[in-house]
Amino acid sequence: MSNSPDRLYELLPAVYRIRDTEQGYPLRDLLRVIGEQIDVVEADITQLYENWFIETCQDWVVPYIGDLIGYQNVRSYGTNAIADEKGNNILIPRREVANTIRYRRHKGTLALLELLADKVAGWPARVVEFHQLVNKTQHINHLHSSSSTTVNLHQVDAITKLNNPFDELAHTVDIRQIGSQYQPGKYNIANVGVFVWRLKPYSMTLTPAFCLEEVSSNCYTFSITGNDTPLYNRPQIAEDETKIAREFNLPIPIQRQVLQSRKKDYFDSNPNPEQFSKSLQVWKGVGSKLQLVSPEQIIIADLSDWNYQPEQDYIAVDPELGRMIFPIRQLPKNGVWVSYHYGFSADIGGGEYDRTLLDSASHFLLDVGDILEPAALISQQDTSALSEFLRAQFSSDTQRLLDAYTISPAEPALITALLKELNQLLLGESLYDEERFAAITLSAEIKRLVQQNLHGKELIRCNRLLLEEAFASQIRKHYAHYSVSQTSQAEYQTITEAISQWQRDKPHNAVIEIVDSGVYVEPIF
Repeated sequence: MSNSPDRLYELLPAVYRIRDTEQGYPLRDLLRVIGEQIDVVEADITQLYENWFIETCQDWVVPYIGDLIGYQNVRSYGTNAIADEKGNNILIPRREVANTIRYRRHKGTLALLELLADKVAGWPARVVEFHQLVNKTQHINHLHSSSSTTVNLHQVDAITKLNNPFDELAHTVDIRQIGSQYQPGKYNIANVGVFVWRLKPYSMTLTPAFCLEEVSSNCYTFSITGNDTPLYNRPQIAEDETKIAREFNLPIPIQRQVLQSRKKDYFDSNPNPEQFSKSLQVWKGVGSKLQLVSPEQIIIADLSDWNYQPEQDYIAVDPELGRMIFPIRQLPKNGVWVSYHYGFSADIGGGEYDRTLLDSASHFLLDVGDILEPAALISQQDTSALSEFLRAQFSSDTQRLLDAYTISPAEPALITALLKELNQLLLGESLYDEERFAAITLSAEIKRLVQQNLHGKELIRCNRLLLEEAFASQIRKHYAHYSVSQTSQAEYQTITEAISQWQRDKPHNAVIEIVDSGVYVEPIF
C-alpha cells in the first residue's frame, strides 16, 4: 500500500491533471480527502486479517480467541474487568492463549504430555508408550514395526537400560493395572507412563579434585570432600520439541555405557573454563598453565574397587561414582581441576545458582543507626551545593534541631526528624544534578544509573547511593558486596580479607561471595 497522498490523483489521465492545474488543483484536493478514507479502510481490512492470529491480533481480540479454544480466564479479578483493556491483559494473557492453542494442536502427542508435566510440576519428564515394548508375534500379512528387540547379552548398553525410562528391549504382556496401588503393571497395550526427575543439575566450575592418598596417589574423586558423587548431565535443549526427550535432554545421572558411546556430547572440549557449557571437563596443571584433557584421552571404566590401571597418556573416569584414576607413572604433579554437575533437589546452601536479594523500596530507606554523625551530615559550615540543597529542603523545625545540636550522642528527636526528611527526599525525584555533585567523585555504577530514566525502587536505590557517596562517613552503606576468588581478579583472595573489610565498613547489609569453586582453608574469627 502506497503512502503517497496523491496516489489516486496520479492514476488520472494527464489531460485531467493539466486542466486541474489550470483551475488551482480542486480535483487533487478532493482525491486527497477520499484517499485518507481509503487508507483507513485498507488499514482496517489488514488489521482484520491480523486479528485471526494470536501473535498479531489486537488486545481486545485476545478474549474472543481464548473463548473459541476454551481458555478459562481468572474469575476473581472482577466482573467488569473484561471491559477494561488493562484488565484483559491480566485476565487473558496473550502468551497463555497462545500456549493453549499450541496444546490443542499437539493434542494426543507424547511431547505434549512431557510439556504439561513440566509446566504443572516444574520437573522435566519423559513419556513412554509401553505397547511399543510389548513382545508380540508378527503376522505375515499384518506386520507391525517396532524398535524393541529380544535380549542380546552382547548389547551391554541395552541391558543397562532395562526397566528404566529408556528401555529398548521387548517384554511380555503385563496384565496388571498400571494404576494399581499394590503391584502396578507397565507393559500392556493401553498403558502410557510419565517418568519425572525431581533432582536438578548444579554446576561446579573449575574446582580442585580430591586425591585419595589412603588409596593411592593416582586416585581422585570429582567431589572436593572425597566422597563418591554421581555425575549428572546438563540438559541440552531439544532441536525438535515434537520429539520425546532423550538422555542428553534430561537432568539424569550419567551411566558408563552412555558416556562411552557419546563422550563428545558430555565432555566439553572448549579450552576456556569460563565458557563451560556441557556436562564434564577435566584439567591438569595450575593457574594459567591449565591443560584440558581431551575426550579422546578419557577411558570410561568401573572404578568401584580402584583396581583399574589406565594406559600411559590416558585417564579412567567413572561417572556413576565420580572417580578418576591417572597412570601411576604420570601423576598430575600440579593438581587436577574438574568441572561437572551434581544432582540436588533445591537451591539450598552453597552453589553457583543465582540468588535473589531483597530489593523492595522500603529496604533502601534510611533507618535508625544509618545516620552516624548528624552534625557533620549537613552543617552550616558545609557550603557545598549538595548540603545547601538538602538544608533548603528541610523544614524549619528540623533546621532548628540541627542548629542546636552540639555534642554526641544526638537526641532522638533530631534523628527522627532527619530520617523523615531524608526519606522523603529518597522517595521524591532524582537527587542528581551535575552542578550539585560536581565536587563529589561518583563510582562507575552510580554514573551508569544517573544516565538512565529510573522509576520506583530503582530511583530510590539510586538516591540512596548518591547520599552514601556524598556522605561516606556520615551515612552507613545500605549494601556492600565483597567478591573472593583464588583464580580470578577479584577484590579479595581470602575470606579473612573480605570479613575484615566488612567489619571496617559496617554496612547495613552485606554479601561475601566466593565466585570460584576453590577450597579455602583459613582461620576465621
